[in-house]
Amino acid sequence: MKYQIVLGVVTLLLGAYPGQAQTEPAQLTVDIRGFKAPQGQVCLNLFDSSTGFPSDRNQALQSLCQAATETAVIFEDLAPGSYAVSVFHDANEDNELNRNFVGMPTEGFGFSRNPTVRVGPPKFGDAVVLVAGTETHIEIELSYF
Repeated sequence: MKYQIVLGVVTLLLGAYPGQAQTEPAQLTVDIRGFKAPQGQVCLNLFDSSTGFPSDRNQALQSLCQAATETAVIFEDLAPGSYAVSVFHDANEDNELNRNFVGMPTEGFGFSRNPTVRVGPPKFGDAVVLVAGTETHIEIELSYF
């Protein structure tokens, strides 16, 4: 009995315990739909908590911009877990979500899970998606006012 306990502890410490799942890095593929015009760039922020969501790039786990003609974006080397994505169509390539005089976005925007946006951005919990396995795929539909 003592031998089995010691063997169990050693194999657990070495990561060979058969009941313990080995996690591989995951990737999240985001397909962006609904562009008014394929000009400029599309910018995305990936968050793993509500801190800074949806627009504080400094709080984002990953941020990137790419040509608006490339509508699939891949976030790599993620641990399985809960994430939320915010995206905006930066048509004039100034790296900002431009707004009108009352604060309404003048460029397209969207969020994972495509929550309805009425007054202000959604909460992290409304946009959260579960990344599990090695590949997760979501679609985000851009909205324009």
